[in-house]
Amino acid sequence: MTDWAERIRAGLVEPVERAFVGQREAVEMAALCLLAGGHLLVEGPPGTGKTTLARALAACLRPAEGARAWGRVQFTPDLLPADITGYEQPLLTGGPGEFRHGPLFAHVVVADEINRASPRTQSALLEAMEEGRVTVGNRSHALPAPFLVVATQNPVDLHGTYLLPDAEMDRFLVRTAVDFPARETELDIAAGRLVPPDDLACPQLAAADILAARAALASVAVTDTLVGYALDIARATRRSPALTHGVSVRATRALVTAARARAFLAARPYADATDVRDLALPVLAHRLLPASDLDAASVLTALLAEVPAPESAACAP
Repeated sequence: MTDWAERIRAGLVEPVERAFVGQREAVEMAALCLLAGGHLLVEGPPGTGKTTLARALAACLRPAEGARAWGRVQFTPDLLPADITGYEQPLLTGGPGEFRHGPLFAHVVVADEINRASPRTQSALLEAMEEGRVTVGNRSHALPAPFLVVATQNPVDLHGTYLLPDAEMDRFLVRTAVDFPARETELDIAAGRLVPPDDLACPQLAAADILAARAALASVAVTDTLVGYALDIARATRRSPALTHGVSVRATRALVTAARARAFLAARPYADATDVRDLALPVLAHRLLPASDLDAASVLTALLAEVPAPESAACAP
């Protein structure tokens, strides 16, 4: 486990940080999603490097044979599901058409300004994000593994946007935010001194390495006590009068998986209550719907203060 954690940090986290400077939390959340098999929703003002993050991630991976490391979809109101998934090209001779792959067929896919597409088009991502495949006509097509969607949206400019459906929000393992960098970092960006994503060193990690690391993730112990703590947090959201609805069973499992991945990246043999508590906001807050004008993150923060956390010793196997 320690070897894998070091390889991922040296081959993924550190190179990405050279291209996406000053946003360490977002980089670590992206690495966590890739390791845990989840997807990432990044929010922030335009021009803060959200797409750069995904491009740098893709630049650090050697794609599997026949696959592409990188794909990008600019979401617009006139975008159709087939523009994302691909389509079947009819044959003049009849019979099954030839499938034309869409941009989803890559290891890292940027869904840029995802909230500018209609709900119908956004729904084309649901099967892909949950099952790693797309169904067109009567045939299913597997997506490359690993498969990571990095979706971006601007939380300020809401003109001409659509709310992401609850079912889609529930499929993002983590939501994170990026903001304007510190002055020194912005000075380097403006002067062109940062490493462009395409100029990063040759990738040290193959797609197969990420899949092997995912298999090794099972070596991180997660006790029933810790799972019970995550469950208590989830059930507290379902009882809260400040929320229209709480998180799903998928969200509870996502929180446990994220805690395990965080411990793995830190080369720790087991996850503890700190992992669950620190990840509760990025993993759960975007899945909540407040009953009033309250902020979901504020409601969840208050609930976390009420749910007793187990001692670290109780989380040890």
